Amino acid sequence: MAKAKRAKVVSLTRTKAKTREHKENLIGSVRDAANEYSYVWVFAISNMRNLYLDEARKLWTGSKMFFGKLRVIAKALGESESEEIRPRLAALSKRLRGNVGLLFTDSPPAEVLDWCSDYQRLDFARMGGKATETVKLEAGPVMIYTEPRETLPHNIEPQLRKLNMPTQLKNGIPTLLQDFTVCKKGEILTAEKAQILKHLLIQMAHFRLIPLVYWSAIGASGEENQKEGVIVDVPLSDSDLELAKNAGALLGTKKSRVQEHGRDEEMVDDDEDDDDDDEPDEINMIEERDSAMMLPEGLQL
Repeated sequence: MAKAKRAKVVSLTRTKAKTREHKENLIGSVRDAANEYSYVWVFAISNMRNLYLDEARKLWTGSKMFFGKLRVIAKALGESESEEIRPRLAALSKRLRGNVGLLFTDSPPAEVLDWCSDYQRLDFARMGGKATETVKLEAGPVMIYTEPRETLPHNIEPQLRKLNMPTQLKNGIPTLLQDFTVCKKGEILTAEKAQILKHLLIQMAHFRLIPLVYWSAIGASGEENQKEGVIVDVPLSDSDLELAKNAGALLGTKKSRVQEHGRDEEMVDDDEDDDDDDEPDEINMIEERDSAMMLPEGLQL
């Protein structure tokens, strides 16, 4: 019998389930790195972009960077004193919350902190991001934010109307019929506003790696009896504190008590389920959606 040739709906975001072998390989790689390097950093990722994360990995040649399933990484480090592969790594594993990654390196802390403060990449904001400035357009030709300023191509005008902009094509030029405010500073961007900003070539998202805490194998400087396995919290500026909070890397509402630095601290319970590896990654879904958004024809960044 001939096979049916009916069209089938296939999800473009379908991902292959992570196998047990994949998890075991990740655990092995994390443990090898933990035994090899003198420092382990936990950093929050602001405005996640896979392109820039790969760039950061290449810039840290000689070190190792991990960003993946936090429950698996925590298991690799050890979630209790009896399971930890090196002293105090269990305390570090309890800090794996939200959008964070690990950096294993032999570079001194001062070098890592300097690099993190200098490294940032500017990109287009996405839905849910926060506007960093107020963008108000005056009535007349819609101009792109380039130097020198240019008008948008005529074939973009129908898309602007779909994005609720009061525009009309006049003499082949997309034209605003009245003043229009795209966004106000501090407001959360909708999908429509993020797309308008992209058409105007206005970038508001800064990709950053924000160091939160590190583990040192050589002890803390100045201690009389230096011991392996010292946890050091990194002081955060107000702006970095807000970015880390937005990344979900700080303490939340669910609490569990752990002993650290001789005092109790409130930590977030990790409700992440190891069985959801085959679910579509929200970050990848958003990235696929944004990659389909057209820039004005003939323009490049």
